[in-house]
Amino acid sequence: MAKQGEELFEESSQGSVSVVTAVVFIFSFVLAMGGIVLATYGFNPALGLSKELAIFAGGLVLSTIGFVLPFAVLPKLGK
Repeated sequence: MAKQGEELFEESSQGSVSVVTAVVFIFSFVLAMGGIVLATYGFNPALGLSKELAIFAGGLVLSTIGFVLPFAVLPKLGK
C-alpha cells in the first residue's frame, strides 16, 4: 500500500544510468546473442569435427563473457 503524502513516482536518489553502464550492457548483449548465434553455426557436418567444436566452443565462450560482464565488471566499477 502506498504511503500517505509521498509521490507515487518519485525521482530515484541514484540518478540516471551512466554512459559506462549503458555501453557495457549493450556490449554484453551483443556478445551474449552473437555467441549463441555462433554456437549454432557449430552444428554443420560439412565443416568437420574439429572446426565444429572450435566454433561451438567459441560461441559458448562469447556467450559466457556476455552474461558475466554486467554482473562481474559493473559492481567492481561501482556503476
